[in-house]
Amino acid sequence: MRDSLVSSVLHFGAAVALAAGIAWFAPARTAHAADDLPGPFDAASIDRTANACSNFFDYATGGWRKAHPIPPEYTEYGYIERLQDETQTLVRNILEAAAKNPGAAGTATQKIGDFYASCMDTAAIERDGLKALDPELARINAVTTPAALDEEIAHLHSLGVGAAFSLRAIQNPHDSTHVIANVSSGGTRLPERGYYFRDDAASQKLREQYVAHIAAMLRLAGDRSPEASAKDAMAVETALAEGAMTAAERRDPKNTDHPMTASEVAALMPHFPFDVYLHRTSIPPSGTINVAVPKFLTAFDAELTKAPLPAWRAYLRWQLVDAAAPGLPKRFEDEEFAFNGRILNGAKEQQPRWKRCVSATDASLGMAVGQVYVAKAFPPSAKQRALDMTLRMRDAYRAEMASLTWMSDATKATALAKLDAMGFKVGYPDVWRSYAGYRVERGSYAGNLIRGAAFERNRQLSQIGRPVDRTEWGMTPQTVNAYNAPSLNEIVLPAAQLQRPFFDEHADDASNLAATGAGTVGHEMTHGFDDQGHKFDLHGNLTNWWTPEDAARFDQRANCVVKQFDDAVAVGDTHYQGKLVEGEAIADLGGVVIGYRALETSLGNRPRTTLDGFTPEQRYFIAFAQSWTESVRDETAKRLALSDAHPLPRDRVNLTLRNVPGWYSAFNCTPPPSVCSVW
Repeated sequence: MRDSLVSSVLHFGAAVALAAGIAWFAPARTAHAADDLPGPFDAASIDRTANACSNFFDYATGGWRKAHPIPPEYTEYGYIERLQDETQTLVRNILEAAAKNPGAAGTATQKIGDFYASCMDTAAIERDGLKALDPELARINAVTTPAALDEEIAHLHSLGVGAAFSLRAIQNPHDSTHVIANVSSGGTRLPERGYYFRDDAASQKLREQYVAHIAAMLRLAGDRSPEASAKDAMAVETALAEGAMTAAERRDPKNTDHPMTASEVAALMPHFPFDVYLHRTSIPPSGTINVAVPKFLTAFDAELTKAPLPAWRAYLRWQLVDAAAPGLPKRFEDEEFAFNGRILNGAKEQQPRWKRCVSATDASLGMAVGQVYVAKAFPPSAKQRALDMTLRMRDAYRAEMASLTWMSDATKATALAKLDAMGFKVGYPDVWRSYAGYRVERGSYAGNLIRGAAFERNRQLSQIGRPVDRTEWGMTPQTVNAYNAPSLNEIVLPAAQLQRPFFDEHADDASNLAATGAGTVGHEMTHGFDDQGHKFDLHGNLTNWWTPEDAARFDQRANCVVKQFDDAVAVGDTHYQGKLVEGEAIADLGGVVIGYRALETSLGNRPRTTLDGFTPEQRYFIAFAQSWTESVRDETAKRLALSDAHPLPRDRVNLTLRNVPGWYSAFNCTPPPSVCSVW
């Protein structure tokens, strides 16, 4: 999977879960309401020419999507992107103000202002050319022995370049109070393992385009034989990918759970001096190390003996240049966009420079930006409203769980205890992260990126062997998203998703319970009990707390959802991989069911009054569907279906609601003979 020096600046809370393959980042909602944005329910967005029973997504969202075609710089476009635009505009104002008045050296204002200014200074970037990379390219070109190769891999890791394999800090799956090292697959730049091996014509063509892209980037970096180097780099990547897991395989946390000693890890790759590597990275060799994919390290070790040093040098040059591309002159960014934007995702134009710089600043200094953002966009009252909604949803989930007839009392009691212990982080952290030690200079954007990636890597690795800091956040407050961290048994709801159009204090209960309650809060809660989450206990430890009979019944119910998605076409002739999207599909279904119970509890036996011509139940389901208002380019849809755990928005609506009896009643649709039911 491709990482740049921008994306490699990953916050520890997210890195903990991602390294184990057990995080869920559902595309979610944002803050900073604007007058032209609809509320949680919008009658004008409905396409009344569509048949609600046969395609509810088109019915609920078609009006808006017809009026808002995908802009050329987007690969998908809907409410989420509109709200991201709003948030980015607000952050842009914050950063421009900081750039004009940065304040004293070393302050958060100086760092965010100078970082943003360095990104926007394209004249300086063009003038510097490869200045920041030249010493690193020279180091790679000087690799003439196996020992030098080993040292260079470790050096690139110190810069945040994930060549050959990855090393991160994670919570110990079996002792969630402590942090351990995690060694996993890395150093492959295509989205997923299958991209290297599928033999259909489209996949073969994509690999040819990828090799051409590598050659183009290496040519720009001064490679004397770029075509040959590109083939060598691709050969190394392919050999590494041979040992990787598929995205679906990585979803099972037990597949990535292999605690070892340092000597046991070293035995998997005898041609790589792992003890020396640990010393270079200042990681104590005495602690537990989790190896997510042991066969990957075996494949890496085999490639160390098979591939000649010139091939490894070509591969390392490619890894470095691709990771650094966001900080290099325009010709590099244009080539990166030509492949990753146009070919992989179907975008027609790049995002404007200021948006890319806002994103880059957020990636490197996100919590410093977030502290200012929260003060401007998220009052304490908004945090309390969101927390109140979260507690209501937990009450509804507790009632839903207690009513289950397929689960034994023993397992149910443990599940309820886990739900009651679930933590909620809402809006923004109580303790803001320090960026002391991260040197930001206005004159060197590439240098800022390199130092930022190194700073974040060192910050994460320094936590290995220490108790887990439970105050850490894996997302910034200005992130349009939400997540469940199973190893912490908590859900995190950043400020940027908790306002209109997904939550509005003036909207009716049905609309808010659908968009925020079901689509975000209930969804994330259910992740704690989906195909992955149900394998963690209330403390976040990977352990089996189910009776064998209950586990079998859960699997049977979950497999019903898996089969529905296996049978569904995502785009063209590409089907979903049911096991890949299983967790998201279960969470979507659970969120809707929980939110619906909360609504019915709120309404009680009172008469149902209509609003905009719809009953509360109808408004609930329409608002849920509208929360996934989104159009997706075919190229992006195919990539997502092949490599992403999230179904497309259309099917997060249609395939979810086909399993909800209340939806059929609300719209007088004929239900099928049977539906899937998990929670």
